[in-house]
Amino acid sequence: MTIQEERFQQGLEIRSKFGTGTLSSGSVPESMDIAPDLHRILGEVLFGSLWARPALNMETREMVTLSVLTVLQRETQLKRHLGNALNLGLTPEQIVEVLIHMTFYGGAPPILNALGMAAAIFKERRINFVPQQVYDPKEDIEAVYQRGVARRNELMGESTGGGRPGPTTNAEREFGRLTTEYYWGSIWTRPGLTLRNRSICTISALTVLGRHGPLRSHIRGALHIGMSQEEITEVLIHTTLYGGIPFSREAMDIANEIYRAG
Repeated sequence: MTIQEERFQQGLEIRSKFGTGTLSSGSVPESMDIAPDLHRILGEVLFGSLWARPALNMETREMVTLSVLTVLQRETQLKRHLGNALNLGLTPEQIVEVLIHMTFYGGAPPILNALGMAAAIFKERRINFVPQQVYDPKEDIEAVYQRGVARRNELMGESTGGGRPGPTTNAEREFGRLTTEYYWGSIWTRPGLTLRNRSICTISALTVLGRHGPLRSHIRGALHIGMSQEEITEVLIHTTLYGGIPFSREAMDIANEIYRAG
């Protein structure tokens, strides 16, 4: 058996897990009729090689995939992977939290669309999903802000005054306060995903969006909370065929700079 055939067979095994033992026809089955070579290549490299790498489990790889497809608004593939996520063992709560977490990276419209797709799939599968309602609009906003500061410091470490210069306008200072309250204090502290998983989802989104400045910070943050260099690089590698190799390659170059700097 050739190496290519071994990879292809491994890919079939991976894809069968998406369908709980039944091999699916893919998100766009008609494309196979006009590009069978591409489907063969994807079967070998995407499913038979990347999805099969052991450094990340399949549940984590699915979180990476959901994050990327959501912020890039790849709705046909996202719909398929929302179902795959359930088949691989992600809970409805985890899936919804991944989508919610993407709001400040991809913007609200694609996240609302993704949540609508998830709701339809839950209904189709007769999943009686009861949403987590943990946000308390009556909570003291200073407490929310301080919780956000604490969560940011937990991920990034205590600020030493270096890095980005402070804001020069009141508008930016007010914006910084608002994002600390809602981005860090309300989203990053929600139950349902671990800090590690939120970090992974964030790195995935920033990679495919080409947001190099925030990506640098979040790679450092992932290292700070104990992720290994190999794990972070695996996240970047996994995004390749969902977001494009130029974005993944640039992200790996950034990560390597950080690794070498120690």
